[in-house]
Formats: sequence, C-alpha cells, structure tokens
Amino acid sequence: MLFNTVLEDYSFSQYGTKIDPEYWSMSASAVDAYYAPNLNQIVFPAGILNEPFYSLKQSSSANYGGIGAVIAHEISHAFDNHGAQFDENGNLNMWWTEEDFAKFNKLGEKMVDLFEGQPTEFGLCNGKLTLSENIADNGGISCALAASQLDADHDSKEFFISWAKIWRIKQREERAKILLSTDPHAPGILRANIQAKNLDEFQNIFGIQPEDKMYLAPDKRVKIW
Repeated sequence: MLFNTVLEDYSFSQYGTKIDPEYWSMSASAVDAYYAPNLNQIVFPAGILNEPFYSLKQSSSANYGGIGAVIAHEISHAFDNHGAQFDENGNLNMWWTEEDFAKFNKLGEKMVDLFEGQPTEFGLCNGKLTLSENIADNGGISCALAASQLDADHDSKEFFISWAKIWRIKQREERAKILLSTDPHAPGILRANIQAKNLDEFQNIFGIQPEDKMYLAPDKRVKIW
C-alpha cells in the first residue's frame, strides 16, 4: 500500500512537466515489452531478450518467430485502434483520411468477429476488449514472417513453432478468469493459434485441410497490416 502511494505521488509530481524519453514504464528484468504512443517509442527490457524469444542457439527463423514478431507487434501498436490516433510526435491527432480510417475500422470489426466468443479452458474471449492487441499480433506475425522469408535459410515451420512457444503459459484458474474480463490481451492459446491460422503460409506449409481444427477458410482470414 505504501509503495503504491509512493508511485502515485511520483506520477502526480510529473504532471505538467516535460516528458523524459529515457524513463521506462517497466523494469529491465521484465519479460515484456511495450509501445508508448505519447512518445512514439518502443521499449524492450533485457528480460525478454532470452529464450524462447531470442537466442544465438536458435535459428534465425525461430528468432523471427519469437522476438521478431514481438518487435513487429509493438511497432504495429502505433497503427492499432488506439495508437492510430496519435501522430509521429506522440500527440493525440487524427492524421488519417476519413476513407482510410473507415476501411481500417471495417477490418477491425472482422478481427473482433474472429476472436469474439472463442472458447478457452476458463471461459470465452471478448473480441472487442482484445482488439488492439489482436491487431498488433496480426501485424507482428505477418511482418516478422515477411522479414524472415528474406533470409536464404528461412524455415517456415521453425518460425511458426517458435511463435507458438512464446505464448505458453501456466495460470491459476482464478487469475485466468479475471484476465478474460479485464486484460486487453487474448489468452495465449488464442494468440498462438488464431493469428497463425490467419496466414496462408501457415495453412500451406503444414498442409492444413478443411477438416482440420487449425483450418480457417480464406474468406475468414483477416490481414490488416
């Protein structure tokens, strides 16, 4: 409680002051990353620069499917339904044309439909709540795959296996249920499976057939970036 009070006091003390771009919103040991729209900045603490996200022992394809997809995910936040409202200087400023933003929102609705009501072990996914993170995942995996394919030694299977590995998680039932109603991130199993199913390359490289659970019809696949 005292620590939270200290944090609140610090936050209030920063009101009206110039933003310090060197200040991080999480510790260096955090296995996480973030995009700050008010700074137009992505941050990757040292904690995430390890296996399974990144390792010199892994192939370049595996690293692209891990940290590469996470980097592209954070960049994509600049163009999700929230970040898209900030300009290059971090100011809340609508810089889209009305036509472009309307098309973007239509694609966002398709993404909502893709996740809405998807079952997990502890309940159903909320497609609207998780939209911003799902847009970022969608951009992250597709951009990382495109980058990986530029390498002569690209291996699509290693890429997708690495993508699946980074979303493995163990949670208590109580916490998992709370996150379903509060967390803008979809459950790990859905992040891994649905975004992979979205990509033609995944369907082709693993020979997915219409009768397979990982099959997603071409007209249902959503690509935003």
